[in-house]
Amino acid sequence: MTQIVFWQSMITPHQAGLVRALAARQGLSVDYVAAEKVDPARAAMGWQEPDLGAATLHMAQTADQIGELAHRFSADAVHICQGFRGNGVIANALPALAGNGARIGVMMEAVDQRGLAGWFKKPLYSRQVKRSGGAVAFCLAIGEDAGRFLAGCGVQQEKIFPFSYFLDPVEHSAQTAAPTRRLAYVGKLIALKRVDLLIEAFGAVNRPGTTLSIVGAGPLEGKLRALAAAQPNAGAIEWLGTLPNNEARQLIATSDGLILPSDYDGWGAVVSEAMLAGTPAICSSACGAAVAVERSGTGGVFTAGDKASLTDCLRAHLNAEPTSPIQRVALRGWARDVLSAYAGAAYLEAIIASVERKTPRPDAPWAMASRCKTPQEIKTFVTG
Repeated sequence: MTQIVFWQSMITPHQAGLVRALAARQGLSVDYVAAEKVDPARAAMGWQEPDLGAATLHMAQTADQIGELAHRFSADAVHICQGFRGNGVIANALPALAGNGARIGVMMEAVDQRGLAGWFKKPLYSRQVKRSGGAVAFCLAIGEDAGRFLAGCGVQQEKIFPFSYFLDPVEHSAQTAAPTRRLAYVGKLIALKRVDLLIEAFGAVNRPGTTLSIVGAGPLEGKLRALAAAQPNAGAIEWLGTLPNNEARQLIATSDGLILPSDYDGWGAVVSEAMLAGTPAICSSACGAAVAVERSGTGGVFTAGDKASLTDCLRAHLNAEPTSPIQRVALRGWARDVLSAYAGAAYLEAIIASVERKTPRPDAPWAMASRCKTPQEIKTFVTG
């Protein structure tokens, strides 16, 4: 039996689905090591401690506890660490495991290299890759930029595998369209997320019968509310505050489109949540999930930071007919094939097998799957 051990700073719902799916696969056992359950900032956003299924949870809050655990697991275990550096106390796992000669993988998002602070990150990561990268058998690069960044830091290309956040779909019963054209934003109200850009673009489109639901909280809420009040369609913008994750996903599932306008997002798990619910997503080119949105053939990708580009995307989406039930079925089916926890578990197992030279190198699920079928293609398939 193959043992897989995840080392994460917290128990995150972005990983829990994948962990559960892996633990349910025949021939695998899964352990999850975390420094904390859910940090207070995430809890304030509505995050709840997720279920890890059949996986075994270990809490390690000090470097000594991490070192002890690193010695406890089987010598044949495959360890997946959270990045090469940072991530608080859990960062001690990588050097501890490397010192034991363990089989190691690293999972990480793209690094935000904007601004002066970003300029220093590549040398820091390059130094860490040089120090411990030789002990790392593979890297799971969440988003295309992460793969390019790792290669630029000295990781061998053959060790880099495109990856994403693989999530559980919402229940089928949630797939009911809202009575109006509703666009949704779900996330923090901070500068990085560019909710201001979304509000201005929504105001520029000013389409009667369309609402924008904003879910989340943050330090910019006051300024964003003032900006929204100045738009010609101010009454069509609603503020829902922080919602529990399951309620936020229900809202996404009943919306006509999900918008993620970030200046930077390593992946953007909310985009995956939307497509798994059959809801088209529009995201910026700076989101790792843009590769999946483009591949899906639904929603759209706009140039990050460009109000005109986002406005064009919103207008094109709203000029089209509302997302129909048959379109939701098509998108949901495509997303389950490429972004679900089950798809991610099968992909990760294939990666490990290829690293051990038992099988050929696998392609990312979204690279193998064709685009989402159009409504006419589905009708033709169903009716013959």
